[in-house]
Amino acid sequence: MNKSWGFSFMKLNHIIIGSGRAGTTSLVAYLKQHSAVNFSSIKEVTYFSVEDHYKRGTRFLNSFFKEKEGALNVTSDTYLLMDKEAPRRLFDYNPEAKITVILREPSTRTYSNYNFSVNHGYIDGSISLIESQQQEDTVLKEGDIIQQNNHCNFYGSLYHLHLTHWLSYFKREQLFICTTDQLKSNPQGLMDEYFTFLGIEKIHLEQLTSQNKAAGIKNKTLNKFLVNRDHPVRKLISKPLQISFLRNIILNSNVVEMVKNVNRREQAYRVLTTEEKDFCNHYFKEDLIQLKEDFGIEF
Repeated sequence: MNKSWGFSFMKLNHIIIGSGRAGTTSLVAYLKQHSAVNFSSIKEVTYFSVEDHYKRGTRFLNSFFKEKEGALNVTSDTYLLMDKEAPRRLFDYNPEAKITVILREPSTRTYSNYNFSVNHGYIDGSISLIESQQQEDTVLKEGDIIQQNNHCNFYGSLYHLHLTHWLSYFKREQLFICTTDQLKSNPQGLMDEYFTFLGIEKIHLEQLTSQNKAAGIKNKTLNKFLVNRDHPVRKLISKPLQISFLRNIILNSNVVEMVKNVNRREQAYRVLTTEEKDFCNHYFKEDLIQLKEDFGIEF
């Protein structure tokens, strides 16, 4: 059983579980404007999704929060939606947790995630979008959730499949489901609904500019070092970080994210070809029908 330490007050009340490349950054930015929200010191705490982090117990999770009495403790982790272990882990931790999912039109999200993975060096640029789908089964069988997120662009957009798995553990009323289009077209209206779901008062929000523009990587070698947990140099550096106060200083400083931002460059992508659109429409057809029937979500 996981042991808690440090902040005895700490209990995560709410978590945004994805989907990736769908507007989570903007959703978090709006949410953090509310004084009743105690958001983690970094945007995504991969406690329930990454095996190594989960093994560290709630000690690891708590280290990303500062005490804020009476507030909602909130974080996000876009690996979670497609993670098959995470729902049970979160339920064991807090069966009353509230969960938010933001969904983007699946073909567009898939293509965005594919470009993200190519630009970051996870998928070879010589592999086409359609060819990448043909490799997903192998990754799903052999890879961990990080590899699955970075390679399984199509599978990650099967929203009905993933939501149904989460409902094996949580009640429908514990889930707030919204779309990227809703957030873009009427952020105040959507956030008013969101605040009501969370049980906190509505506030007037400051309008945001685009939070997470499409980007490429200046130096893929540096990026691989930052994200590859098995990199020998990273393993060497990680040893002193086993000392809790040093680890907390580094993790809460956001230094890794700052380096990643410096290593990014804005980039425009071509539009999907007719062949790619047809492939996506066929792939997502049944899932989208079920998504509309069971959750009332359509794009």
